[in-house]
Amino acid sequence: MFSPLTHDDPHGLGPYRLIARLGSGGMGTVYLARSATGRTAALKTMHAHVAADPAGRTRFRLEVDAARVIGPVHGARVFDADPLAETPWLATEYVLGPSLDHAVSVAGPLPEPAVRAMGALLCTALAQLHASEVVHRDLKPSNIMITADGPKVIDFGIARAIGDDRLTRTGTVAGTPAFMSPEQATGQEHTSAGDVFAVAGVLTYAATGRGPFGTGQHADLLYRVRYAEPDLTGVPAALVPVLTRCLGKNPADRPTTGELADRLHHGQGDFSAHLPEPLLLEIARRSGGVWRARPHRLPAPADPADPADAETSPGGEPTPSSALSRRKLFALGGSSVLGAAVAGAGAWAWLGRPGGTRSDGSGSTSPAPSPEKPAWDLLWQVQTRYTDPLTLPAPLVLDGLLLVGEYGVKGLDPATGEAKWPDSEVWFMRRTATDGKKLYAVDYTLEETDPLTVATVDRDTGKIDAPFGELEDLRAILYGTQLLCATSEAVFLAAGRGPQAKTGFHRDQTWFLLAVDTRTGSKLWEVPLPARPHSSERLHFLSARAVGAYLVLVQQSADGEPRLVVHDARTGKALWNRPLGGEQPVLSRAHLAVDGRYVYPAAGELVALGLADGEEGWRFEGRTPGARFSPATVDDGVVYAVEEGRGTVALDAANGRQRWAEKSRAVTAEDLDTPPVAGIAYVYSKASSGMVAVDIRTGTLSRPFKAARARYFAHRSAERLIAIGDEYTAAYPLA
Repeated sequence: MFSPLTHDDPHGLGPYRLIARLGSGGMGTVYLARSATGRTAALKTMHAHVAADPAGRTRFRLEVDAARVIGPVHGARVFDADPLAETPWLATEYVLGPSLDHAVSVAGPLPEPAVRAMGALLCTALAQLHASEVVHRDLKPSNIMITADGPKVIDFGIARAIGDDRLTRTGTVAGTPAFMSPEQATGQEHTSAGDVFAVAGVLTYAATGRGPFGTGQHADLLYRVRYAEPDLTGVPAALVPVLTRCLGKNPADRPTTGELADRLHHGQGDFSAHLPEPLLLEIARRSGGVWRARPHRLPAPADPADPADAETSPGGEPTPSSALSRRKLFALGGSSVLGAAVAGAGAWAWLGRPGGTRSDGSGSTSPAPSPEKPAWDLLWQVQTRYTDPLTLPAPLVLDGLLLVGEYGVKGLDPATGEAKWPDSEVWFMRRTATDGKKLYAVDYTLEETDPLTVATVDRDTGKIDAPFGELEDLRAILYGTQLLCATSEAVFLAAGRGPQAKTGFHRDQTWFLLAVDTRTGSKLWEVPLPARPHSSERLHFLSARAVGAYLVLVQQSADGEPRLVVHDARTGKALWNRPLGGEQPVLSRAHLAVDGRYVYPAAGELVALGLADGEEGWRFEGRTPGARFSPATVDDGVVYAVEEGRGTVALDAANGRQRWAEKSRAVTAEDLDTPPVAGIAYVYSKASSGMVAVDIRTGTLSRPFKAARARYFAHRSAERLIAIGDEYTAAYPLA
């Protein structure tokens, strides 16, 4: 229920002393706190980098206002707030009860009288909010607290005034896919009718333990919200017609909160009388636990160990001048990945660039820090979402542009993090690709019966241009459609025809791998793909790269096993394939490292396979025979990988000869899930301490540093190390 304070958490804010952590996310942290008079509060704060953004402070002020509007009966009483403080904070009553999702996990689905009573009280709460011209926009089980006196609505982080023009921008999606309304899912204005839709979803969850549109990937949930009928199996029969009307796709067909409250309320007894005994016991347990909480603060982490020496094979060390000349600072597509580093919400580290200067992001420069104590500065952070991705959660990298987000794709300035697209029309990352200069997308805003279209995307606005390719025999909106990759001559897709399924694939669909000419829009070739079981949610492909005459794919079977498959990019002919076995998770084996001659499969070994025939070009055994390796990164003629029990190694891509290797470092199996990132002066790799940086010329360990839970990518032209977390994207200097 409570977590210890960290060493760098403040001791107090305003009149409140911090006791424990209640939770933390991309925007801020919530603490259990007490005032000098003994008042216990839930104290919400903003992270410093969010508070530095005027728009972030505005959102926080609106959240405070909405919390005050809902009032103490239907929400958490606001004790005090200071949105203008250096660290903005909001103190509310600590609600003595679990969230609805936790309540259902403890006591199971609620009985019909409890569902009705809760729904009627929620309608009263929302009516009070709507009367002040405010909509909640993120009503879900985790934002509803169950107390003995009734439900309380919390978390107004994305609440907005009705008619706010920020709600009417096409393509802007905010909220939780499983409980958002169809109009919210398409970026249209979310009115009070949208909150009614969400209430019905919450009541379905309370009655059955699941939402009306199931669970799964965000893309699939958004599709079901827009087009599928709600699944009300298990809902008490008398409630089905009530909730069905609330879940109508047309906002005008839904009842008002007053009408819904009349249909729900049965007028018998207090709210607590309807709650099951296990839930009442949980409320009582939490009520007692809050008074027993005592402050506990974790110590500061120990100082990292001194740098280790590098081990270099005879004649293999490149000279500093040749190493630096290899760094193509403005090359496009630096897309090597570094996976989840350590648990925790804080993002800080030590990094640096030996000699020279560094930019502060404003165009001015300052002396670079020494290699002994390099600097690490969070340059920017924005809220994005990559929760439970279907494919590798990688951004699209172009000169001056960064595309991020699992859905509602954002176009950002990689140097500053500023949004370049106020009204994006790009919906899902897996339906978007780049050749390094142009952006391409499969339009997902069409109707079910429309043909599939391929178009370029305006880099400055995110608008989808007029399609250059329209494929009449393929469907525009099918779950498994993927825009895999692109070159200046062709885009490569997985597309299908046949009926739409309620979820995933349909048994009567047929699927193809195909190429479309970027100049004429004509289909260049098409090869069939294996059928998918009905309702399967496994996509055909996990990653793809087009290099010269070759299309390199990690293809996923119906049972989830990946294979490395290479096609002739000009004809579609399958050239060779091999299984990608290994102990790593499937998505770890989906990483692709490819140059003009070889592909380096991610299967625990370090081997180069010829693109033309799949024949082994070379194999690196490592210091110990049978050693396991991370997925590789290949950059400008050098292959980098992390060896178990050793650290990063650098090999000549032509022959596999070792150039350098770390002398020795503890490397666990978990550290081998992701490839290293080749930067400008350093190679970054995952480690038990968080992350390490080694000199790209010699392999000398610079210094371990702590890092956020994220996957890391290099954006060379912007000199940024991009961190992709489940709920955010951030940038640090790329050294």
